[in-house]
Order: sequence, then structure tokens, then C-alpha cells
Amino acid sequence: MNQLAKTEDFTAKATQEEMLECLTLLSGLRSRASDNAGVNVALYYIALKGVTRHGLQVATENIIQGSLGHPFLPDPPELRQECNRVMKPILEAQARDAENARILKGQKEMLEAMRSGNWTPESRARASEKWQTAKEAMREHRDQENAYDAAMARLQTLAESNGKEFSADSFTNASTGTFKQAGRAA
Repeated sequence: MNQLAKTEDFTAKATQEEMLECLTLLSGLRSRASDNAGVNVALYYIALKGVTRHGLQVATENIIQGSLGHPFLPDPPELRQECNRVMKPILEAQARDAENARILKGQKEMLEAMRSGNWTPESRARASEKWQTAKEAMREHRDQENAYDAAMARLQTLAESNGKEFSADSFTNASTGTFKQAGRAA
């Protein structure tokens, strides 16, 4: 916990020692009543099974800084949900990168086939089908990224990462802003 996770640690799984270190840090928060501390630690280990080192470290920091909205030691599911929330943008970016790499690989294969000049009617049909599939995948990807909900999710993630609360109500209409003034001047 003394060091921040490096980019190569985004996928490294947290060890039990690191989980215990984070739980020790979180134990400084007020705790709800509990009967058996040993069972509680076991519940945390079960809830944190498979989380990444980075997700656990950042979630612990966020919780200590008040991201849960209450000053208590989080329940095991709350801690796991915070770890998942931290990792969500990273996992989405990795999935996007993998999809882009897959599309580029298909395009490179088609270019190599075109350059070699060994075209048969079957290979032309396969290449055309691959190209149409890749084009459709790129179009869907573009449409997903440009969708209103995706844009709002990116804005919310950006605001939360900067420690601010996101509200779409704070946007000003273009008709009352600079564009209206530019229209009057024209």
C-alpha cells in the first residue's frame, strides 16, 4: 500500500497479505457491531477473491477519503463493489484495445492478401466478407462510443476521478451561451 500500483500491475491479483494490509488500514474507520472477528476476515477474503492489486489499493484510498458516503468500515460486498468500480474503466479500455487490435489484424491480413496478387474468386469473396464484417464492427464501435449514454458515462467517470460530483443539470444550453452571441454578431 506504500507504493501506488504501476501500469503493469493493473491485472496483477492482490495477495492475502495485501488484502490484510488494506483491511488493517480500513480498520481505522468506525466499525459496526460484530460477533466474530475471525468470520469477518474470512468474509472479506471471500469477497476480495480475484480483485487486482491496483483496484484494491485505489478502492481503499477512495473509501478512506469518503467515497462510500458513510464513515464506517465497509461491509465485504461494499469493498468488492468499490474495487469493481475502480477497475471498470480500465477493463473497458482493455476490451476496446483488444477489439481494435482484432480489427487491425484482419485489415492487415486483407492488405497482405491484396498485395500478393494471388486472388481466386473464393479468396475475393472471403476478403470482401471480412472487410464488410470489420467495417460493421468499426461502425458499431463508433456508434457505441458516440452514444449519449456512453458520453455521459465518460463524463461521470472523469468527474469522479477528479473528485467532483457529476450533474448534467450544470450544463448550459448553447442557445444561451456563446453561440447565441456569435449568431447576433453575424
